[in-house]
Amino acid sequence: MILVLIFLTSNVAQAATPGSKCQTKVCVKVFTDPKTGQVIIQAYQNRPGSTPKQKPATPKPKPTRTWKPRPYVYRPYTPRPKSTIKPKPKVVTAISLSDQLTQLIPTREIYYQPAGKVLTQVPVNFWTTTSANFMTSVIILQVPVSVNLNPTFQWEFGDGATLTTTERGAAFPNGKVFHTYTRAGTYTASLTVSWAGTWMADTLTYPVLGGAIVQRMTTNIVVSPAPTKYTR
Repeated sequence: MILVLIFLTSNVAQAATPGSKCQTKVCVKVFTDPKTGQVIIQAYQNRPGSTPKQKPATPKPKPTRTWKPRPYVYRPYTPRPKSTIKPKPKVVTAISLSDQLTQLIPTREIYYQPAGKVLTQVPVNFWTTTSANFMTSVIILQVPVSVNLNPTFQWEFGDGATLTTTERGAAFPNGKVFHTYTRAGTYTASLTVSWAGTWMADTLTYPVLGGAIVQRMTTNIVVSPAPTKYTR
């Protein structure tokens, strides 16, 4: 994973990447969760501790001694081990539930034509109702954040043939995903959709971290032998 530190020009919000230190007032992080298929937007306010001003020292009057002072006994200074010295905690406001948006990408289905009876040597048209684009926007800690994801489609037709495309297909006659089965039988056609993209804050664009969100859907197809006719 590449760690990137990016500053926004307005010095109001900053992209928070893993391993980076956010120095601006608002830190924003957008990432994906491939296990749940969610886009997560987080933001928190960064409030570094301020150095208090020192007041001028007011000299105190020296008391009048009525006793004899004891002689000074020198004691050597023994520093504490480093392991017992605790670093000062970073002052950061807690992340509340209102500061986090979790958006689930909707899952669709795949379809094919002809739906009634599929024959060998006859092209089958495939398509999906998956959206061609996913966008969401939220204002978080007074910072507008927009997410834009695009899908890639990996078709597997069940007989070993595959096809990778950015087209989601369409119903006939505008279909763009076709496959022809050469043998009769029952096949499981599957579609894997990988979502990846960018997010934008304060007119600057950054990649969504965490890897692509992967969705998978299947359908069964029964292929029958086509009638044959020999001609001279």
